[in-house]
Amino acid sequence: AEWFKDKVLFVQAQANGQVLQEEELDFLAGPGTPESSSNQIVVTNNAAYQADDLDAYDSDCDEINSAKIALMANLSHYGSDNLAEDNKQVNDLLTAELKRYKSQKRVLNELKHDEKASTSYEHSQEIESLKHTHSEYLKEKESFEKKITILKDDLQKKESRNIDRELALEKEVKELNNIMFKR
Repeated sequence: AEWFKDKVLFVQAQANGQVLQEEELDFLAGPGTPESSSNQIVVTNNAAYQADDLDAYDSDCDEINSAKIALMANLSHYGSDNLAEDNKQVNDLLTAELKRYKSQKRVLNELKHDEKASTSYEHSQEIESLKHTHSEYLKEKESFEKKITILKDDLQKKESRNIDRELALEKEVKELNNIMFKR
């Protein structure tokens, strides 16, 4: 009976948050019967039992059963409380982690959206700039083509005038030569 009382005391101490020594934990984890022969109740096959001894034996059995019941109740109560507390802590941690993840995902999506909008804006600005530059080049090309056309026309007019002058000069030279040879 002393063995069971010790076991119940260790369970209660552990339930109250006390740290048990390795030997005490081994004692708690041990089999459900007393280990040392000094703690065991030895029943011999002696026909000379007296009624008082039998009553004492029955009383010890009752104490053992009561201690076992108390031990099992304490163990199950201790275990379920710890499991419930552990589950609550794990749930709280997972909930916090999920909130943090959702927040990070939202921020990342906002950054991606902002980056896309920024990139899109930059691209549209670049396209507009290129369109403007292209338009300027087309205007410049058109201006050059007009200048080339004007210069070609001027050149043709000048060539035509020069040819006319050359012909007129040649005619004058011939006339002067004729006048000079006649003399």
